Amino acid sequence: MSYFKYKLIEPTGKISSGIINLPYEDEISASFHLERENNTPIHVKKMGSVASFLLQKFHIITRKKLSRTLQAEFLSNISMMLRSGMTLTTAMSEAATGIDTPGFESDVDDMITRIEGGTTFSEVAGKYRNIFPKTIIHLIHMGEETGKLDQMLIDASEHLKRIESIASDTKQALLYPSFVFITMGVGVVFWFYYVVPKIISLFKDMDVSLPMITRCLVSISNFLQNNYLTLSLGVISAVFISVISYKASKRTRRAADALLLRLPVFKTIISAANLAFITEYFSLLLNAGIDIIQTIQILEDSTRNEIYREKLGVVMSCILRSDTIADSFKNAIIFPSFVVRMINVGELSGTLDEQLSNIAQNYRNKLSILVATIGKTIEPVVLIIAGILFMIIIVGLFLPIYDLVSQVGAR
Repeated sequence: MSYFKYKLIEPTGKISSGIINLPYEDEISASFHLERENNTPIHVKKMGSVASFLLQKFHIITRKKLSRTLQAEFLSNISMMLRSGMTLTTAMSEAATGIDTPGFESDVDDMITRIEGGTTFSEVAGKYRNIFPKTIIHLIHMGEETGKLDQMLIDASEHLKRIESIASDTKQALLYPSFVFITMGVGVVFWFYYVVPKIISLFKDMDVSLPMITRCLVSISNFLQNNYLTLSLGVISAVFISVISYKASKRTRRAADALLLRLPVFKTIISAANLAFITEYFSLLLNAGIDIIQTIQILEDSTRNEIYREKLGVVMSCILRSDTIADSFKNAIIFPSFVVRMINVGELSGTLDEQLSNIAQNYRNKLSILVATIGKTIEPVVLIIAGILFMIIIVGLFLPIYDLVSQVGAR
């Protein structure tokens, strides 16, 4: 692939110019390509290696990732058009017109150009990871080898829909507890920063003796007021550094993932999501005919949670030393006995892909139930924590008032 600067006359008579990426090395072939749509090239020049390299890197950086929903729609549309008798390039061109994402149609045009230049669909897909995940690329390759590309594409589309459902349910389940605890924290800060000082100033004006618990509340309130800006900047910086570190450092990701897997509510949600994700991928790849070693490698690369990624590495090591798949998952420890038993049944009966599909369905259902019941699950914990916090605040503020009323009554 090379970049060419061009200037041409369109069929309408309009003169246009630009830069195009083509699977050719010479300017003559590039000119013939530009003539395909009845254009008349005026000037075509191949760009230098440095300029081409910079343009390629810029294109990769600015390329927007297509959402799973749109990926599924694109693959499904291509599959339907292939079954209707269209060629692959025509099907891709038609399928791209219904997807309104900046730069997407341009990427598809580039892919079509590469395919017309003799590159296979799976090789082209590998260059566009913003559109095709690694798993889908393997399915496309298997479809090309078996002559069942249309079936593989529809399988890939359904798979992406299920993965999107898992991701969506996981986000919804995690969002509620996160929102509740953040809101509760903001409420407590508001009380200490705004409400407590006003009440305390009233006590000072009335020369009321403050008990220990009230003095502690005063100290916390004074600390927040005196260091409000520093604390705010500290929290923002901590969040920013944590996000950057999580994305850049494997050690940070592992520590964060390990912490979340120890927290009561988060552990259930994250475990169900990862098990649904892993078994869904496992079932799909085995059903497509990909061998077990390559399947585990793809799973390890695709899994984002570092703890589960490590455990899949343990599974790979066990399989390489000729352990059964069930024993390999058992040795990884993190996988529940239910999953291990189902895998063992699948191995013995020759229905491993079917059993894995059943496991994935089971955990998808579990996630859906969690989303529906997460409020009821976490509500008692929230009420207890909020009750204790605000009870301390209320007691601390009302004790001096009670003492004052008692003194007035005694007089």
